Amino acid sequence: MILRNKRIFIFEDDAFNLAIISVPLRREGAIVMYSRWGAEAKTHLLNSLPLDIILLDLMYPDDITGYDIYEQIREIPELKSVPVIVVTAADPDTEMIRARDKGLSGFISKPIDKHFVDYIAQAIDGKPVWEAD
Repeated sequence: MILRNKRIFIFEDDAFNLAIISVPLRREGAIVMYSRWGAEAKTHLLNSLPLDIILLDLMYPDDITGYDIYEQIREIPELKSVPVIVVTAADPDTEMIRARDKGLSGFISKPIDKHFVDYIAQAIDGKPVWEAD
C-alpha cells in the first residue's frame, strides 16, 4: 500500500470522476477528503490539515477554473508547500504549459490510467509529474 496514511484532498465537482479518482487512492491506503468548490470548500480544506497533496480539476461551472482555486490555495500559509496536481480532461497541449507557468506540481490527464497511484506517490515524494497520455 504505497499511499498508506497519506492525506489527499481532491477538488472535483463531478461525482463519477471523484469516484474514479478516489477508489484507487483508497485501495492503496490513502485517506481521501474532497470538496466541490464553493463557500464551504476553504473551511473543509483547512479542517483536513495536514495534507500530503491536493488534486485539482480545472473545469468548474460558473466561470471558476482550477487555476482560480489554486491561487486561493496558495494564499493559505499552511498550504504553501503542499504539492498541487491538476487531474483534468482539459487539453494537455495548452493546459499543461499553463499549469507549469502557474507553478503547479504536475498534470495528469483524465481518464486516469494504471500508473495514476504511482504518479501521486511520486508527487508526494517531491517529484513533479507531467503526464498527458
